[in-house]
Amino acid sequence: MQTATPDRLDMETAVRLLGNGDVVCYPTETFFAVGCSAFDVFAIERVFLAKKRSGSMPLPVIIGSREQLGMLTDVNSGTVNRLADAFWPGSLSILVTASVAVPAILTGETGRVAVRLSPHPVARELCLAAGVPLVSTSANISGHPATTQADGLDPRLVAGTGGVLDMPPAPQGGKASTLVEITGPETVRIVRQGPVTDEALLTAGFRIMP
Repeated sequence: MQTATPDRLDMETAVRLLGNGDVVCYPTETFFAVGCSAFDVFAIERVFLAKKRSGSMPLPVIIGSREQLGMLTDVNSGTVNRLADAFWPGSLSILVTASVAVPAILTGETGRVAVRLSPHPVARELCLAAGVPLVSTSANISGHPATTQADGLDPRLVAGTGGVLDMPPAPQGGKASTLVEITGPETVRIVRQGPVTDEALLTAGFRIMP
């Protein structure tokens, strides 16, 4: 049984903190992330402060199940659903039209949010236990490297959060998720290259626009 310490959290404590509007660090498939409820404006502002990141930049979101996607967008896109069928859980983030419930600060005033169903079991469990999609941006001061180890987190960043959920498996590093936007039926544009390759998208039956 994992024991909570001032900086180390167990799952129950992390969920309680998130429910109280706090910010926590947690593992994902690549690096440790820092996040909060995707619907809590004040907690989202704390994420920006902890990272020393410009508030004009959008923040990505993870979900713990396909059902949580409906909490972020009112648009039922067949292409999004087929991408999810092919690549979720996995390192594919999809830009979707944000619902009115999503704060503008999260989207960088774009009206869209990048979402993925993380393949990391702890990240998914945290979303499901918290009952909301979670902000999932790398847990580092902006401009500094991300880390795969809880001991490698910047103490200045940790000080701006409620603590660190450090449960196995450890993040594996590597590239950030591939980010795509929908440009038409079965058609996407790659906004950011990542682990899901052009070839994988083409093999799954999607067209790629330049």
